Amino acid sequence: MRKLFLIFGIVGFLLSACSNDDYFNENANDVLKNNERISVLNAKDKEKFLVSFAGVLSKATYERKDVREFLKIESLKQFDKNYDVLYYLIKDEVVSGESFRDILISYSSKETIEDIETNVPLLNILIPEIMFFDVKPENLDTEDKEIPVVVSRDSETSLFLNGEKELSLQKGEIPDFHVFVVNENSRVVAPVDIKGSLKSTGVKSIMFKSPNYDGSLKEQEESTTKSALVRRHLVGSKEILAYNHFNKDDGSIYQKAFQRDFIYYGITPENKSGNLNRSVSEYIRFIEVDPRTYFKIADQTGTGSNSDDPDIKDFTASQEKRELSKEELLDRMWTKGSYDFKFEIVTSTKQHPQIVYVPLKPNELWNFNIKHTRRHSTAFRRSKNYYKIDPNKFTSKRVYLDYRQISFGKWNLSEESIYRYVNVMEEDESISKTSTSTYESTRVHTSKFNGEAKLSVGLGDVTASGGASAEVTNSNTIKQSNTVTITRKELSDNLGSIKIFFYDPIIDGRRRRSRRRAYYVHTYNTGYVKFAISVK
Repeated sequence: MRKLFLIFGIVGFLLSACSNDDYFNENANDVLKNNERISVLNAKDKEKFLVSFAGVLSKATYERKDVREFLKIESLKQFDKNYDVLYYLIKDEVVSGESFRDILISYSSKETIEDIETNVPLLNILIPEIMFFDVKPENLDTEDKEIPVVVSRDSETSLFLNGEKELSLQKGEIPDFHVFVVNENSRVVAPVDIKGSLKSTGVKSIMFKSPNYDGSLKEQEESTTKSALVRRHLVGSKEILAYNHFNKDDGSIYQKAFQRDFIYYGITPENKSGNLNRSVSEYIRFIEVDPRTYFKIADQTGTGSNSDDPDIKDFTASQEKRELSKEELLDRMWTKGSYDFKFEIVTSTKQHPQIVYVPLKPNELWNFNIKHTRRHSTAFRRSKNYYKIDPNKFTSKRVYLDYRQISFGKWNLSEESIYRYVNVMEEDESISKTSTSTYESTRVHTSKFNGEAKLSVGLGDVTASGGASAEVTNSNTIKQSNTVTITRKELSDNLGSIKIFFYDPIIDGRRRRSRRRAYYVHTYNTGYVKFAISVK
């Protein structure tokens, strides 16, 4: 067993994925059935089933890399906004031709697994994030078979490896390496049958104790487009003209969804057809990188050819008498280099994505908000300045790009899908791998065009009341699929993807009652990288 570095006094860290939630004060031993609470087991009796499951799981994770990979992938989905894997939801998922449940049965027995399922309905597997030691689920090495399975007991925290208890920790002690934690999920309430076990027939559904725990809402929230305020001189004149024509937040012919109809075809509410303007193209206006991205992209440093990613080499610095400049702090605290952001722009008319690289240094991406304290001089000592950097306190900077730097090209709806896709990576030098991906490709019906001339506003016909539609239907579009061949470096960090719709607005609104005019531009968020689009 590897060396431990322990921190004391943090009690109950491994006990649950999220304990003592104030939002929903529920006894941990109760579940809901038909709006009634039914007691399952007391904590002592339940503990033996958690320990039993930990022993079984540790055999599977020790012997099978595919099981380790499966649990890592499931944890990163964060279905409850934590790195939890609810057994009920994944037990029937297939891993290398077998269900996860059958794999566990092969290391124990059907009766053992059934007893555990019945008595611990909210059985959960957590891959914890331990910020003290930069231990994150994202960097769990699935090649490592010696990842213990941990269960918190009344008297101790037990670590299992290949079915045997290898180590006991005092309550509150934290390991400095990856573990799989067996516990009960405290963020969901699930339906139960008369025996108290989770229903497994039909479509699996769960209830969250709070909508704030619903990971699907998190994904929607991260992928949802929002707005960013931009000064007037940074917004193109064509975009502003489009907004002047189409700025309503309703289903009328003046709705802001139709801004690209004006930009590309010169269409207005009064002039409902027009020819393609071939001089127009789209670009990324700016990007903002979420500070938590640091923990994801700065994990390749230190060895071989993967040492180009900047990393914090010293979290503290000091200097007698004078203060250190920003440049001196950057030199002392950070390793050299820049992050290589790779944008893959996927369109339906090309078999390969357009690739654009943007190298950016840490000080271009984030405000470090370094804490500065000063020790004053006395008759016995000199004054001294102390500095401390904490990535958790970083804030994002908005990085404006030269408008030619990341170009999407023109959007000719008579030839191209109404959707475009942007994948963002931070590339790390490693072996290149080529794969294919299939994307939804939805074409506007040819009846809406006469050559390159567009014959109407939006996707549907203008109604008698003047309204028009940007809604995708079977009558106005044709659904297809587009297979794209993509080559990527194997160790690159995936920073998410986003789908762009032709009828997304460019400008969402205008700031009023201000001496300086500004506009709220439409933004997209992959979860790590936010960007806005400009049309010139």
